[in-house]
Amino acid sequence: MIKSIETREAVTKETVYEPGDDSYLLSVQVRKYSFGKVLDMGAGSGILGIAALSKKEVETVYFSDINPKALKLIKRNIPKDNKKHTVFRFSDLFSDINEKNFDTIIFNPPYLPEDEYDDERLITTGGEKGYETIDKFLTEAKYYLNDRGIILLLFSSLTDKKKIDGIIKDNGYQKELLAKKSLFMEQLYVYKIKKKNPGEEYKGHRGIVRTVFINGKKIAVKSRLSKAYNIAKEAKFLKLLNKKGIGPKLIKYDESAIYMQFIEGSRILDYVEESKITKNQIISVFRKILLQLYEMDRQKINKRELTHPYKHIIIGKDDEPFMIDFERCYYSEKSKNITQFIQFLCSARLKYLLDKKGIAVNRDNLIISAKEYKEKKDKDIVQKIINDIK
Repeated sequence: MIKSIETREAVTKETVYEPGDDSYLLSVQVRKYSFGKVLDMGAGSGILGIAALSKKEVETVYFSDINPKALKLIKRNIPKDNKKHTVFRFSDLFSDINEKNFDTIIFNPPYLPEDEYDDERLITTGGEKGYETIDKFLTEAKYYLNDRGIILLLFSSLTDKKKIDGIIKDNGYQKELLAKKSLFMEQLYVYKIKKKNPGEEYKGHRGIVRTVFINGKKIAVKSRLSKAYNIAKEAKFLKLLNKKGIGPKLIKYDESAIYMQFIEGSRILDYVEESKITKNQIISVFRKILLQLYEMDRQKINKRELTHPYKHIIIGKDDEPFMIDFERCYYSEKSKNITQFIQFLCSARLKYLLDKKGIAVNRDNLIISAKEYKEKKDKDIVQKIINDIK
């Protein structure tokens, strides 16, 4: 199959990258390591994706290229027995890749620095310095790669190896050098790249949250687990509440997932129970929560779950409380966030934990304050509620 690709000079000339030393070096590693759902990015002649198709561990190969001529060539060269295991995407990097959760992503990128005399820049030049295309690819790839997936990447010493290593580190990946080859003017490298810290996974009733690393930062990615989860709705409320300093910071969202700040911390009851947490810290946290809930009431945004907020309030760094999960929010002229939380403050479980910390909650006064607040949502009443936690 490879020979038949090499001899198609009329088709591969100028705009479709012909297999060379780099292609053959990478194809050896593709045959060793590729598995599952595979994306051959910038597929060119298709030599790498076809190598992956030869493996029994590979289920499907997605061939992607910015050049439609390349895709036509690949379709003609795929063995008939494997055609049902192939998908084709006309895409500039990930711009039109709608699928996620690839197990293997293969990339033999254009990696040469810009040369005004190169008439094949589309398939050879990776940017002014040579590494720009790889930088963009690695930044985006983490959104499309399974937590346990791998990237097989080839580049050259002409690309600036030190810079590539830095890009890999900054994006929260770890690398392994699989192969290298010295040529007359350069040295080729093949890396196997994985996520440095595969993300955790948290399942709810409607959505599932996974963590990924972007530019070295842990990000929460929440996707749909059931049809009941409305991604756009949660993103809308989160965006509004972020302006008031409420909730994890919204990064972006699309039809498949919402990307937001990952909150490192303790769930509210676990926080109260921690031996090192003092009485004053707990009271301060409750005050911050009540002020956030007052702001939500002012915005007429009602959040459910606040009578049992164990999974919905996280206490993060510097004792900052964060509410999470806004997919069930709705507008209401009679929003009752404060009154819901008062029910939690009066609960037997919390009382037991607060007693151990020497914190008294005047339940009778709280109930009176809740009724007053229900009639008139006033900040002075919120301060009264805060004062009833001593």
